[in-house]
Amino acid sequence: MSLVLAGALAGLGSAQSGDSRLAAKFKEATDAQRAGNLEQAAAAYTEVLKLQPNIAEAHVNLGLVRYQQKRFEAAVEVLEKGLKLKPSLGGAHLFLGISYYSLNRHEDALKSLEEAARLAPGDPHTLMWLGVTLLVANRYAEAAKHLDAAALLAPNDIDVLYHRGRAHLKLSQESYQRMFKLDPKSARVHQVLAQSYEEAGREADAIAEYEAATRLAPEMPGVHEALGSLYWKTADMDKAETAFHRELEIDPNNVLALYKLGSIRVERGKPEQGLPMLEQAIRQNPAEVDAYYYLGKGQGILGRHEAAVTNLQKVIAGKTSAQLTESAYYQLSQNYRKLGRAAEARAAIEEFQKLKSERERLQSEKVERIKQQTSNK
Repeated sequence: MSLVLAGALAGLGSAQSGDSRLAAKFKEATDAQRAGNLEQAAAAYTEVLKLQPNIAEAHVNLGLVRYQQKRFEAAVEVLEKGLKLKPSLGGAHLFLGISYYSLNRHEDALKSLEEAARLAPGDPHTLMWLGVTLLVANRYAEAAKHLDAAALLAPNDIDVLYHRGRAHLKLSQESYQRMFKLDPKSARVHQVLAQSYEEAGREADAIAEYEAATRLAPEMPGVHEALGSLYWKTADMDKAETAFHRELEIDPNNVLALYKLGSIRVERGKPEQGLPMLEQAIRQNPAEVDAYYYLGKGQGILGRHEAAVTNLQKVIAGKTSAQLTESAYYQLSQNYRKLGRAAEARAAIEEFQKLKSERERLQSEKVERIKQQTSNK
């Protein structure tokens, strides 16, 4: 039996527990239910209710048995009886709501689950099921609110995380649909289309949509940076430089634009222009590891070798791409050599060669796999 079901299982009230025959039969029923012997449990609860028809806990537990058996109509019938006798049994409201949901009686499910959440506001499973039912009702904002609360209480629950993601996806889709309806030619619509194309790997289409967005709203923050990043990705560095520069005119504190424009300036032999941007980007976001590489490379060009070594070591110690780590070792070896630290220069260039060889080996294996796949078609 799941922990949630176990938690919902009701105990016999003190008034009834004084009847030894009744108490023994109730214990037989709950022991069988906990052991997963559902038919035995159902028979024993039925015997209890013959002895005393007004025991709310017996009705509720029998309802949980029927729920476990996926006999949802029967579960609803006995859970409703139990709650009429004792409305304060929160677990019963939860499983009554889930049973209603399973029968596609979503309005009834909502009422039961709202009451369950009122009685147990800190129970993540109740909040999850309330959110799931609100999703079916297309009440996405409310669903997201309850599922966010459930995720705070149960951050590692896969089901909670899945339904929370669904709620936010539906909420996003609803917002985008409203945007398209209000103004299908707006800059924001072009921006959304660009983002969707970018996620799909359709860079040319994404660039076209971002360019359309910048024409319609040339002062909108973030769009020039996103466009510049795509130019960067497609190796169109002239356009990337222009886009990042334009972004910084609109938002001088855009970290990505600072880092990427600074990097371009360093790569193009203008470290005196690039380093202030990179330093500003790092001040605003010290976790931007890649920026340390270009900062170190630029410092090395300007003869600031000690500072270059410090920043290149940060790249190697941080989380970045294998290719940038490889390049960092090469730059590090050059700066060590300039400082007369021959042993360290040799160790760095050896690590560079090792990483380079591994990268080339993986690339060669990938090419061979593609060739084999092509020849097998």
